[in-house]
Amino acid sequence: MWRSPVITCVGRRSPRAPMKFSATSSRGTRLICKETGMQFVLTEEQQLVSDTVRKLLEKEWDPRRDQALSSAHAVDGPVWRQLAELGLLGVALPESHGGSGLGAVALGVLCAEFGRQQWRAPFLASAVLAGTALEQAPQGEVRDHWLRQLAEGHGVLTLAALEADAGYDYRAIALTARATSSGWRLDGTKHVVMDAACADAFLVTCRIDEAPALVLLEKDHAGLEAALFTAFDGTSLATLTLTDVALPESAVIARGPAAHNALDAALAHAALAAASETLGACEGAFERTLDYLRLREQFGTRLATFQALRHRASDLHADLEMLRSLVWGAADGLMRDPRHGDAFAALALAVPVGDRVCREAIQLHGGIGMTQELGIGRYLLRVNALSRLFGDATHNGWRYLESLEDEHHD
Repeated sequence: MWRSPVITCVGRRSPRAPMKFSATSSRGTRLICKETGMQFVLTEEQQLVSDTVRKLLEKEWDPRRDQALSSAHAVDGPVWRQLAELGLLGVALPESHGGSGLGAVALGVLCAEFGRQQWRAPFLASAVLAGTALEQAPQGEVRDHWLRQLAEGHGVLTLAALEADAGYDYRAIALTARATSSGWRLDGTKHVVMDAACADAFLVTCRIDEAPALVLLEKDHAGLEAALFTAFDGTSLATLTLTDVALPESAVIARGPAAHNALDAALAHAALAAASETLGACEGAFERTLDYLRLREQFGTRLATFQALRHRASDLHADLEMLRSLVWGAADGLMRDPRHGDAFAALALAVPVGDRVCREAIQLHGGIGMTQELGIGRYLLRVNALSRLFGDATHNGWRYLESLEDEHHD
């Protein structure tokens, strides 16, 4: 058996204040910042979120039974409905608009449980990406209506931002609205739009008068067409084509610096959500692997007693503790600043750690690890899909460095 060592990792909050975190819990519920003495301990509410979601998914969700379903099917399932009734779909959205207002730490806790239980849903696309962008946008009737719809689980909204040749960069906006006598019109294409199959509306990035803008178009808006496909992990995706789409002034949610800030906040929260889900997936895969090694025997000896396997498992445990420290440190940063760059550092580490831990979990199971029935490989599919949706380690590392430059200039 492996005991949990104390693992220390170093991260940077700003160019001026290096912060050291000490992880002392295998569940990541107690992190101590050695520089300030601050303890990152889950509050009673946050722990309740974790326990409630875990019990709900264990009861209502079976990844082996539902593996053929895409993420878009989740909105018709019991888990989505009960999460809405519990107010957890709006866990990080403001209370003034029907959300729970529990902030980024609770969001991370929720996404970690999703990763652990292999639940696929439009939560990341709708509540995190689109929801955060709306929350950070200026107040308006359309914005306020959709925030409440998302928080109460009565609608699904998704962000349509990626364009051809933009890579992972959601901020590279080439789609430009052309002026007309009654407003603007849009012609262009958005790629890799998450969960468009179940979306009631799209939050589209474009340029109006050369400035970035966020516009909201409902799914039946004239000129919108979605070509649907499914990613290898079951995520529902689409290519969204806009053909002579009329854009009234009421559809403009934010423009200029307001749109830029809203999009940056949405991407930071999405990075935290993806890193948290990766952490949860790694924890699930690692725990199942340890259970297998403790029970499986070879030549009359339990695999857990083999020194080589113990060393491999210890290395994975160290990787997980480092990732856990960065994830909860990043969540704390987003509680204070909705555009805090530590979330990108967390995702930059989550990409290689997620890939390594999940691959090792398959290998340590031996041949049975490759079977669809066991399902250990689904963890690897999900973490790799997240890295393709929100960027690899290099991309997120550069985003983190950019955030440090922005903080330095401020």
